[in-house]
Amino acid sequence: MVKKIKLILFLVITASFLNAQEGLRPMTTNINYIYKDLKQNSKLETQGQIQLTAKTTATASIQLPFIEDFFYGQYKNYPDTSLWQSKDSSVYINTTYPIAPPSIGVATFDGLNKFGYPYQPNLINMTSSLPADTLTSKAINLLTKGSQTLQVSDSVALSFFYQARGNGDSPEITDTLIVDFYNPVASKWVNNVWYQRGNSSSNTNDTLFKRAFIWIDSSFYLNDGFKFRFRNKATVAGNFDHWHVDYIMLDRFRSKLVDTTYNDLTFGYIPTPLLKDYTEMPWWQYTTNDMAAKNTVFIRNNDDFAIFMTYSNSVIAGTVTPTNIYNGGQTNLGVFKYTGWNNASVHSNPTFGYTISPLSDSTDIKVQHIVARAGAPNDFSSRNDTVIQHQYFKNYFAYDDGTCEQGYYVLGQGGKMAVKFSLNFQDTLRSVRIYFDPVGSLSSAQTDYKFRINVWANGAFGPGITLYRDSIKLPKYYNTAFNTYADYSLTTKQVLNPGTYFIGIQQQVASGITVGFDRNLDHHQNLYYDSGSGWTQSGYYGSLMLRPVFGAKIIPAVGIKENEVKNTNEFAAFPNPANEIINLKFEKLNQTRSVKIINTLGQTIYQSSISSVTLSGVEGYQSSINVSHLQNGIYYLVVQTENQNLQTQKIIIQH
Repeated sequence: MVKKIKLILFLVITASFLNAQEGLRPMTTNINYIYKDLKQNSKLETQGQIQLTAKTTATASIQLPFIEDFFYGQYKNYPDTSLWQSKDSSVYINTTYPIAPPSIGVATFDGLNKFGYPYQPNLINMTSSLPADTLTSKAINLLTKGSQTLQVSDSVALSFFYQARGNGDSPEITDTLIVDFYNPVASKWVNNVWYQRGNSSSNTNDTLFKRAFIWIDSSFYLNDGFKFRFRNKATVAGNFDHWHVDYIMLDRFRSKLVDTTYNDLTFGYIPTPLLKDYTEMPWWQYTTNDMAAKNTVFIRNNDDFAIFMTYSNSVIAGTVTPTNIYNGGQTNLGVFKYTGWNNASVHSNPTFGYTISPLSDSTDIKVQHIVARAGAPNDFSSRNDTVIQHQYFKNYFAYDDGTCEQGYYVLGQGGKMAVKFSLNFQDTLRSVRIYFDPVGSLSSAQTDYKFRINVWANGAFGPGITLYRDSIKLPKYYNTAFNTYADYSLTTKQVLNPGTYFIGIQQQVASGITVGFDRNLDHHQNLYYDSGSGWTQSGYYGSLMLRPVFGAKIIPAVGIKENEVKNTNEFAAFPNPANEIINLKFEKLNQTRSVKIINTLGQTIYQSSISSVTLSGVEGYQSSINVSHLQNGIYYLVVQTENQNLQTQKIIIQH
C-alpha cells in the first residue's frame, strides 16, 4: 500500500475513504517480541538434536564458510549471537512472515525496534523512509582459509535470498534494503555496496524470493576483521515495509552464474495442526472425531536435480525417546522451482498414527518431524531438517497459530465481526480473549473504541439471532496496560448446549477496531462481518485472533501461547495509563529500591532510589513517581530491590 493510505488507516478512518467494508492493516507493534511467553518454549526444543553452531569465541573471528539459514526461527526471535552482533541487530527472526521461504526461518526487517515497538511512534510524516533495522555480522577472517592466504582471484562472494512483503506490508519505492561492508584496514563502513528498492505497486502477486550476489572484490576487505551488515529504510511508526532475508552464505570459489542452488532438503513451515477444525481447543471438549485424518507438511528440494528422500514423524514428551514413529518411506523429490512443495501424499499429507484419547487434563502433544536424504547425508544444512510441532489442549478454542502478521477491521458504526465455534458438550462461556492492536497515537480518544461481546445462534447463512449481548467494554490495551490476549470476562456467564455458535464483537467506532489476524492458517470460512448491510463471509485468507474461554475453572490469561504463567512481581504500578503521577504499591515494607524508567529504544530516562511508606487507608505499602515531564508513549518501569531482584512492568504515559 502507498504511504498516503497508511496515514489514512493509521489515523482516523471513515467509510468514505474506502469502498471495502472489511480490511487488513499493518500492526502497530510486534507482540512476538513484547510478550516473552508467546513462543512455545524459551529454550531450543531439541537440545541434543539441533544446536546453534557457534563458529567463534569471544576473541576469534568467524572462519569461512559463513552460513546462516535462520532455522531457529521456530524457537527464538533474535539472531544467533555466535554469528551476529547482538547490540547492532534489531531484526525479527521468525517462520510466519515469509511466503514459501527457501528454508524454515527468516530475518524480517520492518519499522519496529528490537523490543517490537515503533522507532518513532508519533511520526508525523508518514511518507518518509528512515533508518530502521540492522543485522550486523561478527568479525570474519577473510585473510586466510586454512593455511592459504585469500586473494581477490579466489572469487570470494556474499549471497542471500530476499523477499519483499510476504505476509506483511509491501515496501514502497522509497523504502530500501541495503548491504554494507566493513573495511578492516581503514576501520570504516562502506555503505550501499548493494541495495534494493521497494515497489511502486502493492506487490500482492510477487511471492518469490530473489537471489542477491555480491563480489568481495577489493583486497582491503580480504583481511581479518571483515564484517557485513543489512539495513533497511522504512516508515518507522509501525510494523511497516517488510523485507525477509534467508540463506546467507559467504565463501570463496563462488560463481555468479553456476552457484545458484543448494543441495538442501528442508522444511518451509511448521506443519498444520493435528486437529481437524482448530489449532487449540478445551481438553474436555475434545473427542477423537476432532482429530484430522491427515495434516500438511511443507518439504522442498533446493537442489537443481531430483533427490531421493525420506520423511518421518514421532511423538515426543520432554526428553523421553520418541514414540509412535511414522515412516513415510522413500520418494523421489523434484526441484522446488519446477515442482513446488513435495506432493507425495505419504510425506506431504501423512496419516497421523498416534491416537489422542479423550483427555483428563490440559496437555501439550509434541511432534517431531524429520526429513533426510536417502543415501546422501551431505546436506547443505542439516539443521533445517527437523521441526517441532505442538498441539495444545487448554481451556479455549482457537483458529490462529498465536502469531500476528496483520490487523483485521470492519468499517461502519455498529460494525460486527463473529467467529464460528462448535461445542461437543454443554459448557459455560466465561470470557473471550482478543488481541487488539493500538492503531494510532496513544493520546487518541479512548472512548471511541467501545465494543460489546455478543453471542449469536447459528443461522442459515452465518450468524443468526442474538443470544447474548454483553456490557460495553474498552480494549484493554488502551486502559489497563499490556495484557497480551486480554481476557474479557462476561458480565453473565453463558451456559451453552451442544451445537454451533458465533462469538464476536460489535464496535461503536465507525473506523473499526483492529483485531490481530494470523495470515498463515486459513479459517476465513468461519469468520463473518456485518458493516450494516447484513452478514457476509470474510474474503481474507487467515484467522482472527479471538478465543472464547469455557469451563468452570478460571485460568488467568497471561500470554498467547501459554496462559498459566504466574506474576511474581512484588509491586504494582497504577494508574496505567498515567498522566502526572504513577503510584507504586509494594508487598514488603522498608526496603530501599532503585527505580528506572526506560523508553522503547532502551534508554534510561529516569532513575531514583525510593523507600516504601505506609499510607493511611491503603492496603500494602506505597510510593509515587512524578511522570508529568515524560512524553506520551510506551515505557518500561524497572524496580530493583536490595537483594538485587529485578522486576519490570510496561506502562503508558498519556497526558
